[in-house]
Amino acid sequence: MNPPTPLRRLAVKVALASVCVGMAFTARAEGQTVADIAARGACSTAGLEGISQQLADSQSCMRPGQFVRFAPHPRITLSSSRVHPYLQASARDAVHRVADGGTSLTINSAFRTLADQYVLYHSGGCGLAATPGSSNHQSGRAVDVGSYSSVRAALEGAGCSWLGSRDPVHFDCPGSDLRSDAILTFQRLWNVNNPGDRIAEDGLYGPQTESRLGRTPAAGFATDLCVETCERHCEGDVLVDAECGRGDCGAFGATCADDALGVRCVSVFCPAMGEADVCLDEGQSAHCSDGALGEPMACPEGSRCAGEGECVVDRAPVDMGTGAEGDAAVPATGDAAVAVGVDAGADPDVPGFSAATGGCSCGVPGTDAPAGGVFAALLLAAALRRRRR
Repeated sequence: MNPPTPLRRLAVKVALASVCVGMAFTARAEGQTVADIAARGACSTAGLEGISQQLADSQSCMRPGQFVRFAPHPRITLSSSRVHPYLQASARDAVHRVADGGTSLTINSAFRTLADQYVLYHSGGCGLAATPGSSNHQSGRAVDVGSYSSVRAALEGAGCSWLGSRDPVHFDCPGSDLRSDAILTFQRLWNVNNPGDRIAEDGLYGPQTESRLGRTPAAGFATDLCVETCERHCEGDVLVDAECGRGDCGAFGATCADDALGVRCVSVFCPAMGEADVCLDEGQSAHCSDGALGEPMACPEGSRCAGEGECVVDRAPVDMGTGAEGDAAVPATGDAAVAVGVDAGADPDVPGFSAATGGCSCGVPGTDAPAGGVFAALLLAAALRRRRR
């Protein structure tokens, strides 16, 4: 083996230095943003592997079958592990025709995510990089190749167009314009992970998208688009949550509501907004708060729920010669309540039932006894006298 020449030794040192620099950038990517990676000023996407792979995976999940792998292939070499081996099927077929025809290809770049393009453009180190969202690399139909002059004829023969001397390594191969999908992928990924700072999902690269892309963590987000997500909404009485889970509000005596308070189940007994007391049946009441039904409360024995969730006591009709007829109902609790079947001062020992107070609370003159039983006897005597007439 011949001893290494000074030029070879220099090349080895440069290669080793590049590896070390790449490792250092990757190690520091944790906690860095996409803008931090661009600020290095290097024409490299090292340190961007996390978000770049997440965007590539997310676009594949958002648009299944949009891209296909073109490598591995016996005559195709990827110059870096950071090269995404994806192209549109038509572009893949063109590249494979070249390789199958006996021409070896070294691919330096193929499909490129929006984050990759941001770093290459804003770093200022590449010179020829297109603005994010405008490169055909985002469409998965462009390749940058090594030794372009030796493979140019074969690529053009397979239907790929040489970009020319302004970017001699770049070839556009057959395919559709999918650049807006690369932008849309990022917009959706941002919104899923930042529900409190949503941006328009329009596939257009504007100031909002560029600002959020720069603030995106280089290591990637917690959630990608391969995890099914939904907007909370109602489908009849079924509530669909953010994880696409479905709950039948109707199974719990409720309806699904979507209003200023959000998407939620609202009890059929309650108004959708505000506070209210309601009757569940004749023997139970409950408090409602913004459509949510509170714990049921049993009415005291001998009373029923009526009106706006109030427990009342029904009194039998009494005719004392005045011609008055009909039932009367009074509250079962509070100052206006009357005791039924017990002395006015007695404790009936029923939860929520109060002793009679106010005008209905009177005693028998000259005694300490309450007048509850005496008053009832007088009412009965008056009724009997009326019947004798």
